[in-house]
Amino acid sequence: MKCTKCSGLMVSQSFFDHFLNFDGWKCLNCGKIIARKEKIIEFDAFSIFCQQQKHNNKNN
Repeated sequence: MKCTKCSGLMVSQSFFDHFLNFDGWKCLNCGKIIARKEKIIEFDAFSIFCQQQKHNNKNN
């Protein structure tokens, strides 16, 4: 898979944190991370946690 930002090689990777676990793609060239759901996420774990909280609040 090619990165949409830099056309670099993307590899499948599992991401783990204290709050969440998810599978996604990470570019070896620029470091861009894309969740398997094809939703682009921020690079740090706190941003990922905030995005999931916003999504959960919208559904409630």
